Parts: sequence; structure tokens; C-alpha cells
Amino acid sequence: MAHVRLQGITKKFGSHAAVSDLDLEIADGQFFVLLGPTGAGKTTTLRLIAGLERPDSGTIYIGRQNVTGWTPAQRDIALVLQQFSLYPRYTVRENLAFPLKSPVRRLARSTIDERVARAAAIVRVEHLLDRKTDRLSGGEMQRVSIGRAIVRQPRIFLMDEPLSNLDAKLREALRALARRSCSSPTIRSKRCRWEIASRSSTPGELLRSARRTRCTTSRTTCSWRPSSVRRP
Repeated sequence: MAHVRLQGITKKFGSHAAVSDLDLEIADGQFFVLLGPTGAGKTTTLRLIAGLERPDSGTIYIGRQNVTGWTPAQRDIALVLQQFSLYPRYTVRENLAFPLKSPVRRLARSTIDERVARAAAIVRVEHLLDRKTDRLSGGEMQRVSIGRAIVRQPRIFLMDEPLSNLDAKLREALRALARRSCSSPTIRSKRCRWEIASRSSTPGELLRSARRTRCTTSRTTCSWRPSSVRRP
């Protein structure tokens, strides 16, 4: 089980409160979206869940366990970023296999090959496995980034605006792909845009001024006033 719960989380950077008294709960297997304008605390929230930041106060639970003091490795979480975090001198196959070659995992070569083949099929890059990543398009690199998260089979997937630099058609295709391929709880962050309120079909939260405002319908049409979010 990878049920996620944040209780009373506050994180400050100097005098600025990036996240203030945040309560959040994500069920096992749920695809969850954090919505909010720039500076609302979306990335900080993901980094807190991943263990890359420590809260100043509050508690983080994963699978009913208090993991507030755990390291990122102990939490077993995959984080996909907006920037492509790939090794340009490696092939797609080598990039996908890299997370599995840690001495801690001790996986057999056959297991690594099997996981790489499965992830490549899911994100549809089988024909690119022997190509260097510096020769890929932006959409292909993002597919590989998502595949490198899938291949780990983590307890939780975190995605920090991984599709925002892509064109609308490819963004929709990869969004659907992410939903189909991630069986673990998946948490995405996204800047507030009016298209999200009308097109998103997943439960979510609106982070505004680093505080929580729960969305009121299953279509993620959050209860904010038009003046509270800037139009793109």
C-alpha cells in the first residue's frame, strides 16, 4: 500500500512560507493533480513528499508509516521533472536501465532487460532503444524520462509539470499514457490554466497562496474566484 497523507505541513525558506499548514491525502492507486499559480508551493510539496526537502513542521505518511525523517532512497519514489534529466551520451536503453543497476537493487541482467523492454513498450520507444538521447526530439526525451520512472516500479510517481514544454497534441497523448501506465499513486503538479478546469477528469487540489482549497467536483473545477488566478 502507498497511501499518502500530509498532515499540517509547513515549509519556509527564510521568511517566506512556501507551504503553510497543508493537509493532503491521496489514496493508493489514485491519479492526483495539484493545481496552482507559480509560487503556490506545488514543487515544494512534491519535493517534501520525495524527501528532497524536510518540513519545518508537520508529518508525512506513506503507506501508513511516518516517513518524515526518511531519505529519498528509503521512500522509493520516482520524480519526473519538467527538465529532461537524461544522460546525453547514453542510449535510450542505457538511460532506462540506469536506475536498475544500483548495487542496492542487485537485479539480474535478465530482470533488467525485461523491465527495460516493458517500459519501452509502454512509452512507445522500442524503435529508439539504441539511439543516443541527444538525438531525440523533445517529446521522445520526455517519453524516455517517464519510462525511466516506470522501469523502477516505485511506490509513488511524482510529476512536476513534465509536459508543459510540449505542444498540445503531444501533451494530451502523454497525459493519457501516464494515466494508463502508472498503477502506483501518481501526483502531478500543474500551473493553473483555464483549460485544466474544463478538461481535467481527475480529482485534485488547488494550491493558492501556499494554502489548500479543495476542488468541489469530479471534473476538478476548483472553487476559486476568477480574480484569484491570473489568466495565461
